[in-house]
Amino acid sequence: MKHMTRLRALGLVLALGLVAQGCGDDGGSSATGNTGSSATGSGTGTATTTTLTPKQGGTLTFAVYAETGGLDPVVPNAVGTTGGHELNAVFDTLMRYDVDSAKFVPSLAESLTPNADGTEWTLKLRANVKFTDGTVLDADAVKFNIERHITYKSRASIQVALIKTMTVVDPTTVKFTLTTAWGNFPFALAGAPGMIGSPTAIKACGDKKPAECAFNTAPVGAGPFMIDSFKAKESITFKKNPNYFGGAPYLDGLKFVFLDAGREKTYDALKAGSVDSAFLRNPEVIKKAQSDGYQGNLAVQSAGGILLMNNGYKITCAAGAPAALCTGKTDGEKVATTPATADKRIRQAVAYAVDPKVMNTRLWNGAGFQGSELFQKTSKWNSNTPGIVADAAKAKALIDEVKKEGKWDGTIRVLCYNGNPNFGIAVQAQLEAVGFKVTKNDDQAISGYITDIQVKHDFDIACWGYNVYQDDPWINLNGNLNSTAASNWIGYANPEMDKLLGQLLGAKSDDERKTALAAISKLWNDDVPSAIFEATGEMIIWDKDVHGVASNVTAVARFEKAWIG
Repeated sequence: MKHMTRLRALGLVLALGLVAQGCGDDGGSSATGNTGSSATGSGTGTATTTTLTPKQGGTLTFAVYAETGGLDPVVPNAVGTTGGHELNAVFDTLMRYDVDSAKFVPSLAESLTPNADGTEWTLKLRANVKFTDGTVLDADAVKFNIERHITYKSRASIQVALIKTMTVVDPTTVKFTLTTAWGNFPFALAGAPGMIGSPTAIKACGDKKPAECAFNTAPVGAGPFMIDSFKAKESITFKKNPNYFGGAPYLDGLKFVFLDAGREKTYDALKAGSVDSAFLRNPEVIKKAQSDGYQGNLAVQSAGGILLMNNGYKITCAAGAPAALCTGKTDGEKVATTPATADKRIRQAVAYAVDPKVMNTRLWNGAGFQGSELFQKTSKWNSNTPGIVADAAKAKALIDEVKKEGKWDGTIRVLCYNGNPNFGIAVQAQLEAVGFKVTKNDDQAISGYITDIQVKHDFDIACWGYNVYQDDPWINLNGNLNSTAASNWIGYANPEMDKLLGQLLGAKSDDERKTALAAISKLWNDDVPSAIFEATGEMIIWDKDVHGVASNVTAVARFEKAWIG
């Protein structure tokens, strides 16, 4: 039961990271034939290769997708879309993903070794690595930092929720004992939990909340750069760390600025030379940059655009609420909601009715990453399992079949929010073309839309995105599809899916993961828990005189070997 409780908690942390990601706005992914020559499909990219001699000096200006709420690893999301680039600069990570070998390799760590079944991992640290305040990055510092993610329920706490115990064996060794086997545990230490801050600097905050502490804007790490200034709504600047364990960076500094969430203004700034590198997420802008010959690392997140469908979520009654379902029910009793999409045949009809190509045209003018398969061909996890192919005749037949039973008149509700009108328009037109009667609600604020999905579970279809990172697909798949996951907002439940997700978690090799994911893809097609219409592209792009930019997990840029010239 403890294991199931942990898995249930894993899902809850995903909520905000998944909201509206696939809704057809610039935070979502789209549908088209945009694959791009630099697409890795691995969730990470490679460093630029060159035979030129690196040049010293200069400050690289990077346009971020969103402003970060701080630089303490427990405060922001610390991924490519928010905060990850800045935090990686100041902290580095214990592990990192190496594209050339397609494996996780040590960075600040010296090694990370599992036991035979993957339930214990031993981390060995490099000797004499120091934070920029002169204190030592040791095993106690690692344990202290990771415990903070659990204490403060950070966005990254999902990545450490399976840690049962952390044992400091000696000053350079930590043993992690997990609640269950996790073959891809290095992923956790390549992200925010692997960003280790100086305990001395953190403890100087006393009892203040992390977001209110001086450390949040003046962090102390052991990464390639040190904080210079944090000016909210303006810029964050860093200077090189001359004592970085891997050698002082070529760059004198970094400057992070926010322009327009990786859209036209950001790209225009890159072309004009006012920024040197940027994070793009708008498919039309990505396609334009590729056609203009700019270099970049493109990571494609699977299931970035979906029609989230309520499978009949079971609400727990409390004091007779919600009244529509719980009047006369005892507290704690679970009652299933009754959306039209609780019927699998209706979900199938929706999947047949909505064509990814049409969605791509309506949302992105054909520039997106269209496809109904769980893992597209650019993904390392693609198993040649095709997605559901749009078929209006099949959709109509299923609708007629259910209507004839006399309990449903064809009405279906489509939910989105007021910043994304094109999604609802595109979906409504396609559903009505096959016989659905669509009630569309996309004029409310995003907060109300989220409440309808995550709290009330009062919807049939909603704009959404799972955004499955290729670096570790288990995290987001489990959070959305495990029957016990707190962020399984649709009430999907299939013991076979739970079993397959467990196999994916414990897989010791990419071959084993691919086998599990192939079975998950097939079961997805059979059950149709929701309908996919696109993947999401995230691209780190740089000017033509920038070299040596690399990537880590979750599309985070690394600049320790970057240079300009």
